[in-house]
Formats: sequence, C-alpha cells, structure tokens
Amino acid sequence: MAKDETVNAVPMGSSSDTGTRTYFKNIIDAISQIQQFAVMERTDYEIPEDFLTLRGELNFFSIGFGNGFIEGMVFTVLLAIIMPLTHSDHLMELAAVHFPLARSRTFLWILNLLPIIIAVVLCSYLSRYRIGKIAKRAVDALLVGRMFSLIIKAIIIFVLLIALYHYNAVIAHGLGSALAKIHYGFGNGVFLTISNMKQHLLITAFRILAIFIGAVLTPFFTIWLVSLYRGYRRKHAQRFWME
Repeated sequence: MAKDETVNAVPMGSSSDTGTRTYFKNIIDAISQIQQFAVMERTDYEIPEDFLTLRGELNFFSIGFGNGFIEGMVFTVLLAIIMPLTHSDHLMELAAVHFPLARSRTFLWILNLLPIIIAVVLCSYLSRYRIGKIAKRAVDALLVGRMFSLIIKAIIIFVLLIALYHYNAVIAHGLGSALAKIHYGFGNGVFLTISNMKQHLLITAFRILAIFIGAVLTPFFTIWLVSLYRGYRRKHAQRFWME
C-alpha cells in the first residue's frame, strides 16, 4: 500500500517512519485511516502491535482534540446568541422576523443539545470500526482527545457564566451605557436583557455543564461499553462451543 503523506498518520509500510510525523488535515482523514485499519484487521491481515506508533496515537488524539475544540467554539457562539433570545421576548420577535424558527423554544433547546447530538452521531459511526487492536487504539485516541477538549471548554463556559452571574449588574450597566451612546433604545434593551438573565444564569451554567458531561460520557456508553458487551458475548459463545 502506498504511503500518503497528507492522510496517513501511521506509515502503511515498514521501511520508514515518516508517516508518523504527518498530521491529519481534518477528522475525515482520521476516520478514513481508521477505516483502513478496520478493513485490514477484518481480513485477518497481520498488523504488528507497534504498527500504530506513539506519534500515530498522538496524531489521532490531536485531531480529536481539535475537532472537540471547534465543536465547543461553535456551541459557545450559539450559546451567546441563544441565551439573550430565550430571556427576552422582544429580541426573540426581532430575530423571528428574519429567522422564524427563533420563535420556537424547542428549536433553540435542540441547538443547545448539539454537542450530545454530534457525539451520538460520531460514536455511532465509529462503533462499526472499533475492531482489532490497532483500530481500537486509533478510535480511543481520537475520542479521548475530543473528550479532553470538551472538558476544558465546559469548565471555561461554566466559569464565564458564574462570573457573569456575580458581576451581572456591572456588565449590564457598562455594556448598556456604551451601546446607548450609539443608539439609546438598543443600549437600554441590552441593559434590560442582561439584567433579566441573572436569575437564570446559575441554572443555565449547570445545564450547560450537564450537556457537556453528556457529550463526554456518550463515547463511553455508546462505544466502549458496547464493545465490552460484544467481547463478553464472544467469549461466552467460545466457551459454549468448547464445552
């Protein structure tokens, strides 16, 4: 199999280790490499245990971490848009003029659950390829990287929301006053919106933390526990036929 310097994080030949020094461009490249490993191991292709080097595992970890970071950033931006809408009927109606779905709290709640939805989709897809020693290590490194990224992002968002709760009056007054110099009505609206958010900030902070915890635990329940169960069933079947 020919080496691909841009896609393969692990060399497909044994004569050189240059492939372990290349990074994936995106998560699609990483999943494509995992698919190659899974196909090789499904066809009883003998792969040495050290075929996936430490550098190779770090490459899968880094792409998982980067993917989780981007996912967390998108979620943070959505959260910054959704929170004011859910706490201000006036802003919700203004947004609904251009985007009617903004009037639906169910739709806004679904957007809040995006990290868990993405985690379920990703893990459901990767579960088909978590077979054999090499593919399992690659999948686990990818998911662990994503988990670490989401944990860091959850802590940052939680701390920011708690800070916004404690300094709500100062932030509302400062931001409202600054915007009022540009447009009085808009500045006053921002002041009232931030002030009205205070009573919901603590609940929102813990809710967001719960969503990220769900996104972190999803791989464990959807892939690793299922894999353990399949291994148990396989060993049980082997013992049955040996008796």
